[in-house]
Amino acid sequence: MRRGREILSGQWRIATEKQSGTHPVPWGANHPSPHFTSRLHAFSWLGDLAAVGPDAHPRIAQLVETWVSGFGQWHEHAWAPELTAERLYAWLCHGQAAIERAEGRARADLLQSFAWQAHHLMAAWKDLRAPFERIKAGAALALAGMALGDQGEAIAYQGVELLEEACAGQFHPDGGHHARAPEALAEAIYDLLTVDEALARGGFETPRLITEMLQRGAQFLQLMRLGDGGLAAFHGGSEGDAASLERALGEIGAAAPAFRFATQSGYQVLHAGEQRLVMDVGGAPPPHHGGRAHASALAFELSCGRERFIVNVGAARELAPDWRAAARATNAHSTLVVDDALSADFSRVRRAGAYPLDFPVSSKRTEEDDGVHIEARHEGYREAFGFVHRRFLFMDKEGRDIRGADELGRPFADGRNPLTTAVPFAVRFHLHPGVRAEWAAPREPRLTLPNGAVWRLKTDAVRVSLEDSIYLAGRSAYADKPKQETTQIVLSGAADRNGVGDAPPNRLRWALTRID
Repeated sequence: MRRGREILSGQWRIATEKQSGTHPVPWGANHPSPHFTSRLHAFSWLGDLAAVGPDAHPRIAQLVETWVSGFGQWHEHAWAPELTAERLYAWLCHGQAAIERAEGRARADLLQSFAWQAHHLMAAWKDLRAPFERIKAGAALALAGMALGDQGEAIAYQGVELLEEACAGQFHPDGGHHARAPEALAEAIYDLLTVDEALARGGFETPRLITEMLQRGAQFLQLMRLGDGGLAAFHGGSEGDAASLERALGEIGAAAPAFRFATQSGYQVLHAGEQRLVMDVGGAPPPHHGGRAHASALAFELSCGRERFIVNVGAARELAPDWRAAARATNAHSTLVVDDALSADFSRVRRAGAYPLDFPVSSKRTEEDDGVHIEARHEGYREAFGFVHRRFLFMDKEGRDIRGADELGRPFADGRNPLTTAVPFAVRFHLHPGVRAEWAAPREPRLTLPNGAVWRLKTDAVRVSLEDSIYLAGRSAYADKPKQETTQIVLSGAADRNGVGDAPPNRLRWALTRID
């Protein structure tokens, strides 16, 4: 709601970018970047303004009316299909005040522009750069078509058909989306649920593909939640809004997931006592779905009670492209990094961004009386450095003892590496901004969470340090605090190029123990 109040006072901020000065209407002012301009035209901020309540209704009407006056007939950039889809959806969900307050010529112009945009999107959706954008376009068309009544029947039909195609082709059987981003899936579920409710109000039956996808997607989202109710931040996502997620899951009424390993989507989940851990054990998304994928192989996020503990840097959608690119790097994740290099090659480039090339990733889960063991490996560093990264995780049955080992080994099949120089590597644990880190003893960080939980980290690493980090995945990443300063624990070493990984210097062990 903070951003909504800022907009009400004429201040405009999109994640880390802010428009200088005060502007009741932002369209004609200088913008910090093309990204900022795009997000303005998408009306992605309209929900924040609407959340302020009735005090914001005059401003909503003013902003929609002035946009229609300047861009309502056509604008090459503002009418890009992805922006048109977001804008129509935002107007339909949060812009009722604009329609109710418009009068005379302004009302006629608004309704005419709305109809033109809907017909434009119906013709232009095939130009959308990423398959995921078709879900928002389908939802926007379905809602717009129903709003237009008899004149919009074909538009509504096209929208529902797009959503059915997406449900049939963009999701895994376990409920996850091909993009592997929990927050992206949540947005898709919100869109599908909104259309489902609109169809029900109109007396129409929701297609079976959509209702089944709502159930499967809701189960997967429950699996991806940490202790605060928000989502684990992987592959271009943030925590999301826990309250919105809770409402959506309640409306869907999906059963609790009966699994802890999302086979197709590539996530392992450990849950014991108050602790929840989500680990990325999947490969690169398929082509056309990886434009925002991260080099996050074997990274994990951990919560203790309702507090986030170990996290990834994350990347909210509103962030400018340079910030999103930085957050994709392996060193922005809680995993092992070789020589500060990427574990995924982003050399494959398409219109929507750089797509990671796939490489083998696998995991094995063993549940025993004392707790759960995860063994995972990936070959993202094999071509450049000759190493396979293996990560072992264990969580005891009470969740108070979490142990790990990270190994870099050269496969025997690759023969001996003629290079003899050691290769530096680091295991990084990015801490949530609410966690306080201090030295309990040399090389032994003591970590205190806001809920009073205290943890100790021990390791056999050659070097242990506390370094600066940032957090870009907070639930308020869209408005209040898009960039938060925090700390990371860095365990450093140097690997033998011909080591097999079962002993130092190519193996590094660590243990997190709750001591409060």
